[in-house]
Amino acid sequence: MSFNSMGGKASQARPPEKGSFPLDREHRCEKMKSEFLTCLKQNDNGHAACRAISKAYLECRQQHELMDDTPLAQLGFTDAASEAAKKAATNDLNGEKNKGDWVAGMHIKERPKSSFAISDPSTWFKRGGAQH
Repeated sequence: MSFNSMGGKASQARPPEKGSFPLDREHRCEKMKSEFLTCLKQNDNGHAACRAISKAYLECRQQHELMDDTPLAQLGFTDAASEAAKKAATNDLNGEKNKGDWVAGMHIKERPKSSFAISDPSTWFKRGGAQH
């Protein structure tokens, strides 16, 4: 039995936000796709090193009308986004990748002030039994 037959509402399918992304049945962009997957394997699945190939793949899909003709800047291919991806891929901290005993979060000088106090767990329960 489906949820709808038991009195519930049926869920409505929604189309993708950016339109359809049909399969490349004629393999027009197969070369770019293969290059991208090879690049990912060579770079331990780090996409930043493969951004140029990814961009070429999307351009190929647009040329062959396999996706909407959207400016690539709207798809994240800007100079600023490329630099941010490179930094994120190298765990770059002021130009130094994982230097010494670098530990994530240690650059924070002090803990942020909490908007609530954490109570002492020993005070969570009443002592001395039930009161009448």
